[in-house]
Amino acid sequence: MIARLSELWLAPPATVHGLRRLLSRSAPPHALLFVGVEGVGKRSLARAFAAAWLCPQRTPDGHCGACEVCLRWSEEGQHPDLRVLRPDPDQIKIDAVREVRHWASFAPTIAPFRFILLEEAHKLNPAAANALLKTLEEPPERYGFLLTTTASDLLLMTIRSRCRIVRLATLPVAPLTAHLQARFGLEPDMAQMIAELAEGAPGRAIRWAQMLNAEPANRRGTATELQVLRALLDLFAQLGQAPLEDALRLAEQFREMCKRLEASTPDRSTRSALAMGLDYLLRWYRDSLVVELTGGTPQFQAYREPLSQLARRFPPAKRLHDLTHLVSARRAILRNANPQIITESLFLQLLSDAQ
Repeated sequence: MIARLSELWLAPPATVHGLRRLLSRSAPPHALLFVGVEGVGKRSLARAFAAAWLCPQRTPDGHCGACEVCLRWSEEGQHPDLRVLRPDPDQIKIDAVREVRHWASFAPTIAPFRFILLEEAHKLNPAAANALLKTLEEPPERYGFLLTTTASDLLLMTIRSRCRIVRLATLPVAPLTAHLQARFGLEPDMAQMIAELAEGAPGRAIRWAQMLNAEPANRRGTATELQVLRALLDLFAQLGQAPLEDALRLAEQFREMCKRLEASTPDRSTRSALAMGLDYLLRWYRDSLVVELTGGTPQFQAYREPLSQLARRFPPAKRLHDLTHLVSARRAILRNANPQIITESLFLQLLSDAQ
């Protein structure tokens, strides 16, 4: 069953409160763009928002869950008046957008409105993006568009300008850890590890906790994903002492671990897994700056010594420069650049003494 808006645990709370206030209007916003890192709750929020507007008995808390329209939701989260587009596997292609545009020429089946949800909208290829733009410029009546993305900068500016942007944030590790302990009965160390590896993304943390509480036969994917993420952090811990000659070896190991990340989750593509790995490396470098410059608590608290070692090896200016290379590498991966070339160039830069 689709969660109600009031049941979602997202940050910042003001974002959800603002969306709940919109439910008192006579019609939904034309287009919303949900922005945030993987696992922060974009998909859950988009579906809850769509379910609320499809329901003729909606309240500020969301859909009623009992009317004829709500009962048409399937166990898989499908509805006659909702159409979902996803990358296949790394692009949303023009044929899919054309099919949705044709679907949008018909009136709602049972609900007062219809919604089109585009997951990972930054993966629209150029032709598909232009086709979507035409639809957003001349929207059909009683239709709403919901887009999710982890990289809004890769979307056409003209698409972004036609959407109301909803930004979701991560949660601090401490309250997320406490929530996992209270809700799932996890041991403190396990809850802390999940909260750190989830980078404060509640959706990702809750998914892992749910799977760890499942029957042993159903835990394999989650256990593998957590193991790979720990292995990635162990690899990053080498950056404080590895010689430049190890750069290509580390780049190859990084790509292999990202392949394992891809295999651990059914709907994660190769490029999404590489981007996720780079997200963790970005956080690693930010943590090294936090430890050195502010003395604050890093995201990856168990790795304070390797983070300090990286800080002692390279000055802050060099690591700030490396952060720009990391951001560029992530963007290039999502734009279909060659992963081997990008990652090898990146690790050579990270281990080089030159800025």
